[in-house]
Amino acid sequence: MKWILVSTAAAASLFACNAYAGLPQLNGTCPGKLSVHADEGGPVYINGKETKLKRFNDNYYEAKDATSGVTLSISINPDGSPSLSYTGKNRANGVCQLGAAAAAQPAAAPKTGARESHPAAEKACLAAVAKTTNVQANTLSVISAEWSQAGTGVKVKVPGADAPWACMVDDKGKVWNVSYTGSEGKL
Repeated sequence: MKWILVSTAAAASLFACNAYAGLPQLNGTCPGKLSVHADEGGPVYINGKETKLKRFNDNYYEAKDATSGVTLSISINPDGSPSLSYTGKNRANGVCQLGAAAAAQPAAAPKTGARESHPAAEKACLAAVAKTTNVQANTLSVISAEWSQAGTGVKVKVPGADAPWACMVDDKGKVWNVSYTGSEGKL
């Protein structure tokens, strides 16, 4: 009788949904009209379709949608806030904008008012955005810079733009993505 109970419990655990305590609830949008939702602990949805979620460590997760070929990279920053980026087919990639659910998450440590500083990534991103927008680099300003395992995400204010521009920069200072975070109809 004990063997049957143990076997039943083991089988039930094999079919249980993957839930990860460190994954916060979040909502976001990514370039390419991707809508993202994650429940606290998972699962993660892209455009309403559940993805396959993989935990690499307490601070980094990937959610894959095999049908669309999209992989979401979800990293948890040292202050407890999430960062979200994506990679899709044909080398499509970008930094995603997080909505109110992610902003409402409690921070693990109090904010001091100072933002993270990543000088090499910021300099590379400013140059890349200046080149892409044909705006002089000295008129641009860095809004934020956040490190994740995928790279450093930098947001840049461009005069006259309705929304910030964003870059992803690798650890060697190479910019591998520049994108406008607002509506492309406003470019």
